[in-house]
Amino acid sequence: MANESKNMPVLPTLMTLGNAICGLAAIGLVARVLPVRGLEVVDTVAHAQKVTEALWGAGILIYIGMLFDMLDGQVARALNQTSRFGVQLDSLCDVITFGVAPSFIMLVFALEVDFVHLRVFNGIAGLFTLCAVLRLARYNVEAEEDSGTGMYFSGIPTPAAAGAIAAFAIAMPKINELAAEESTRQYGQWLLEGVALGVPVLTFILAALMVSRLPYPHLTKLLVNAAKTDSSDNKIAFHHIVQIIFAVILALIMHELAIPLLFCYYILGVPINALLGRVVKKDESLSQQHQNIVDHS
Repeated sequence: MANESKNMPVLPTLMTLGNAICGLAAIGLVARVLPVRGLEVVDTVAHAQKVTEALWGAGILIYIGMLFDMLDGQVARALNQTSRFGVQLDSLCDVITFGVAPSFIMLVFALEVDFVHLRVFNGIAGLFTLCAVLRLARYNVEAEEDSGTGMYFSGIPTPAAAGAIAAFAIAMPKINELAAEESTRQYGQWLLEGVALGVPVLTFILAALMVSRLPYPHLTKLLVNAAKTDSSDNKIAFHHIVQIIFAVILALIMHELAIPLLFCYYILGVPINALLGRVVKKDESLSQQHQNIVDHS
């Protein structure tokens, strides 16, 4: 690291601990609305409102934690106070905010799914947390070995995985408003049912993608790098224009779920493109083999 001082870097450490505090606060909010075994929760409008507020608050806290997580490293580099201590502390705090807190949020959504046993969702929650721990440990090792490409992450980063789940939590107040209004009640109920099942399924997928080796783009670095490069490449420019148009249309059609769906686009786009790439390569290989047979016949 740039500085191996024995002194604890105060300001970066405080910002990293701010990340952990956000995670703990998010867990506390969600834990209050999770039912206690043996106690029957009365299904009332007041309780539903309490659950929605807890989800929204927990989601916001995770995003604030993401902000702390982004700034602590920048502050440490600006003050020349980067250290191995900071790297390890950062990952320990990330486990709380981006590993444990999202699992609690997912369990709240899972309570609305009555045709799947709760033990299944408990297993998904545990799997997500364990995969987040493995992802962070691998990142630390690769950071020390400097084996990363810089522009791409190996597997989806834990903040992005947590942000996807938090985005659905933040969207809940608006979805509940749609379900409460008579003109949009059917649409709102459809969204509530879809999100209740979709978030646990997404959590399971995120767990697998965190420990995968799929290359996920570092969006900030890629945007900075793209701004410095020649913009005359029509192919790249067209690709970005199509993505922007897609994002705008998505926001207009389903603005209640615009941010969650954009997260899903980033998350699922990489494995889908990788799968399509394999299919195309396989087809090209078979076509080439067929052409060789024809040429030699």
